[in-house]
Amino acid sequence: MAGDLSEFEREMSDVDKLETTPRIDRAAGPKELTPQQIAAQKHATEEPSPNYMRDFLDESSHVMPDHVFQWHREGTQIAVLDRLKLGHYTSGDEIDLHHRSIREAHGLLWSFIAKALDSGHRNVRIVHGKGARSNPPAQLKSYVGQVLKEHNDVFAFCSAPSELGGVGTTLVWLRKSEREKEATRERIQSKRG
Repeated sequence: MAGDLSEFEREMSDVDKLETTPRIDRAAGPKELTPQQIAAQKHATEEPSPNYMRDFLDESSHVMPDHVFQWHREGTQIAVLDRLKLGHYTSGDEIDLHHRSIREAHGLLWSFIAKALDSGHRNVRIVHGKGARSNPPAQLKSYVGQVLKEHNDVFAFCSAPSELGGVGTTLVWLRKSEREKEATRERIQSKRG
């Protein structure tokens, strides 16, 4: 073994020692953040705002105050929409957007739908009014229809029957939450035995 060491020393005799660079003193306090770092932190902590929840109204989405909403995503059963139109589903949650701007409605709708899904609500009500007295008319109502058509978690929506708010209220059928899907799978599995 001793012979191996001297052989190693002989092989390494022409190798120079590397110079070391001074290390960073980690005890020093944090440096001031750059504007880019501040913007990146803000962007990372903001609630996401996907394209379908944009805070402006597309002209192609504009409807009149007496317009009756009736829409469903492809693959949604027509019977679901029919029951929704008749008000047969109990609404799990409701939001009133009267006297709100589109920009305010933008954030409120995002939060409302997210909370409804987290709570396991499949059916919700959005009260927006007809917008007959606004100028131009039905801005908010039109915006609600635009958002709901483009929102991935909305399967169907329609204007409420008159006893539940009529054309000033929209009833919405939402995607089943993962928790609800799991409960359904367990229920079916227990029936099978």
